[in-house]
Amino acid sequence: MTNVTRWKYKNASTPEWKNPDMAKKNRVKALDIALKAGVSTSTVDRVLNGRGRVSNKTVDLVLKAQSALQNDEDATSTFAKAIEVILPANAGNSTRYLAAFLELAGKKRGVQVRVNWVSKMNPGALSAALLDTLERSADGVAFQALDHPLVHEAVNRLHSEGVALTTIVSDLTGNDEIGYVGIDNRAAGRTAALLMGNYCAGAVAVVWSGQLSRAHEERESGFRALMRTEFPAITVKDVSGGNDEPKENFRIIKKLLEDDHEISGIYCVGAGPSAIVDAVSATKKTGQVKVVAHNLTQVTRAHLLASEIDIIIHQDMQEIANCTIDKFMSEMHLGRQTVATHVITRENVLYHLDLADANGRLESGESHT
Repeated sequence: MTNVTRWKYKNASTPEWKNPDMAKKNRVKALDIALKAGVSTSTVDRVLNGRGRVSNKTVDLVLKAQSALQNDEDATSTFAKAIEVILPANAGNSTRYLAAFLELAGKKRGVQVRVNWVSKMNPGALSAALLDTLERSADGVAFQALDHPLVHEAVNRLHSEGVALTTIVSDLTGNDEIGYVGIDNRAAGRTAALLMGNYCAGAVAVVWSGQLSRAHEERESGFRALMRTEFPAITVKDVSGGNDEPKENFRIIKKLLEDDHEISGIYCVGAGPSAIVDAVSATKKTGQVKVVAHNLTQVTRAHLLASEIDIIIHQDMQEIANCTIDKFMSEMHLGRQTVATHVITRENVLYHLDLADANGRLESGESHT
């Protein structure tokens, strides 16, 4: 039988703020100890705070690791002190929220997060930005991926240099050597189809312009797959926009609605739902054409409350940000971490985060729930 003990580390008779040795001990983080001892941070917590049964062998490992770190005045975690984030510029409010939440999550965890903005739907720019991180010696790189050979090549280069990588929101095809944090985009597309199929009687259109975005591709393919099997009588018409540019999306959708009077629903796979709302309004079909879009922002929230958008398929950017930083800090950057997909209507939107002043809250350091 393995010997175990309940280990109470803290000296209850001496307040920590009066004990110089204890103050020094508190400067050594649980993550540092866990990495050095080869155990989890929860195990470190149990040992140092007497919160559970731990084997004597493990207690010894943790205390030796702590002692070694305390005796090294320069001891710092060798992992996740600085993280580079690469996101597409002008990609909508939800992406800006994601950036702000990543910075806030890093600040709360003592991790420096540097956000880099690159031209959206531009694999050359993304590839260059990824390679540039090698010059700044980041401990980890999180980025919204574009599925292109240039990006794959840059990822392979960083991986060969030992850089920890994870994709966020949109993944890379066939690359199991890096992590992913985000929703199941295929399931999100199928969810949109299930809802729209029960809403609409005539043809429906899928608006997407992210030919290089695996997230967009998976949403669109998931939507089509379920429509084929569950609602075969409903025709699905493909509408390819111009890189999520609002003016181009408005022109395309307005022409579609003017030329095809059978359209009863529009699924916006990516950004720019306001252009679709405007096109529906311009053709005087608000209320007749159901609109399903992605991501709750102050803009889509207003459209939802005005019944200009019927359903929002939402991914919680704060949860994605927290999971991303925690992934690097726990050194578990490999593997997929899927967050929940939320279905939001005007009837339940009041129970979801009002993002109207999210940027101001983030700047002030307030937390969001």
